[in-house]
Amino acid sequence: MNIIICDDELLCVKELEAYISEYMQNRNIQYDIESYTSPLQAISSKNIFDLAFLDIQMDETDGITLAKQLKEKNSKIIIFFITSFDGYQDNAMDLRAFRYFEKPFDPKRLYSGLDKAMEYLDLTYIDVYFHSGNIVKKIVTDDIIYLSREGRQTILSTTGGEYLVKGSFDEWCSRLPDLYFSQVHKSFMINLHHIEIYKYTEIIMDNQSRIPVATRKQAEFHKTWFSYLKRR
Repeated sequence: MNIIICDDELLCVKELEAYISEYMQNRNIQYDIESYTSPLQAISSKNIFDLAFLDIQMDETDGITLAKQLKEKNSKIIIFFITSFDGYQDNAMDLRAFRYFEKPFDPKRLYSGLDKAMEYLDLTYIDVYFHSGNIVKKIVTDDIIYLSREGRQTILSTTGGEYLVKGSFDEWCSRLPDLYFSQVHKSFMINLHHIEIYKYTEIIMDNQSRIPVATRKQAEFHKTWFSYLKRR
């Protein structure tokens, strides 16, 4: 587990280091922390990070810009923003920020956020093997945008393209984690991480696919969506 901390206040950096180290050691998770008080130095690191704790307001550059650069190296990095400035949250939402923490840190809230992050990582990086034609392929579950049923065929739409897969639509739905997959229609199972626009009756995914929400699913999914946003 590679972790980066960047905050231009050294005391905050040291405090975060102590809390995160305690958390990881108590759960026997191997980890490495790189800490910076300069965002320009942080982005020069050659390492790929799994978790980032970033102050939003810093002198050299803001945390939003730094987060975008870290995401270019690892699109699945989990971003925690340190802020008390609501004005930044719209931009942060575009980066799928996992949580916001205010100073001084609340250890219980910090550890709860880390619990959610570990749960997310456990499920995000499950490898799914499937047959496409005569080839067996492997894919990370979070790279699945949605699953669809077309007649008797099951289509897997992913960040790398679409695949006709063996097995029924219902069998595939049962394999995907409930934490961030939701069936919104008898023929569509979507990955909540890839929603770009939610319109109650229709969802636009980040590959611009338009997914209908069945009438009988609309109220249920509305609750699911806002519960997901609260977890984020």
